[in-house]
Amino acid sequence: MQLNKSNYYSTEANLHYMSGSQLKSFLPAYEGCEAKAMAKIRGEYVEPPKDAFDEGHYLHAWNEGTLDEFKVNNPSLYSTRAPSVGQLKSNFQHCNKMIKILESDPLVMKALAGKKEVIMTAELFGVPWKIMIDSYQPEVGIFSDLKALKDIGGKWWNKETQCYENFLDHYGYTLQMAVYAEVERLVMGRDKWLIPHIVVVTKQDLPDYEIIYFDYDVIEASLQIVKNKIERVKSIKSGLVPPVRCEKCEYCRGTKRINRIKHYSELALY
Repeated sequence: MQLNKSNYYSTEANLHYMSGSQLKSFLPAYEGCEAKAMAKIRGEYVEPPKDAFDEGHYLHAWNEGTLDEFKVNNPSLYSTRAPSVGQLKSNFQHCNKMIKILESDPLVMKALAGKKEVIMTAELFGVPWKIMIDSYQPEVGIFSDLKALKDIGGKWWNKETQCYENFLDHYGYTLQMAVYAEVERLVMGRDKWLIPHIVVVTKQDLPDYEIIYFDYDVIEASLQIVKNKIERVKSIKSGLVPPVRCEKCEYCRGTKRINRIKHYSELALY
């Protein structure tokens, strides 16, 4: 299957290819659910619209240089209520504030320079993978991904590992960047990885931002996690193994059927 921006997120592409986001959607450590992941891949379940998704698309359109076109093609960005009718909704006005802060920092703009939305595919661990790199600069040995989140310094509880973790581990960004690095290396036929960078900007009233890079050690460690997890995911995706329901996510709640009564002690606090 030949990928382009029009079909990259299609059901056909998701059935054929694995991606970093798709892998994470199967794994409980990243708040994934096997049943929900398979329902999404098959087109049987579509997640409810969330402002965070639209805000992310808004920022990526800016990075790609297509923000004006994005605004034209998405009238839902604008208010239809008086007295603000015709104006950008407040959350997208705040996105403009985030963009302005990023544009004011020369090092950020340097990290986000290069070719935009670069699509690559390669076989990794016996599976075809797809990636889309936000900003690609092989001539200087780096690529970058743009992320927006609530707080850089926050901590998140991981129920599986029973410990707190930072946003990089919680959202699996280290794993995602490692996959990008390895697929890009395979496609280009190089011995060494490019250095992955993340430009992160927060949604706080006064946005904070950072540029974070990943070294070879974390790439190797993250690829080992992929290797350890991919066989089960392959088996589920191919239909050899039934997916497990988490019974916590929106998909599981919406399709829930009780088959046994729980003892009160089974309700975990964390």
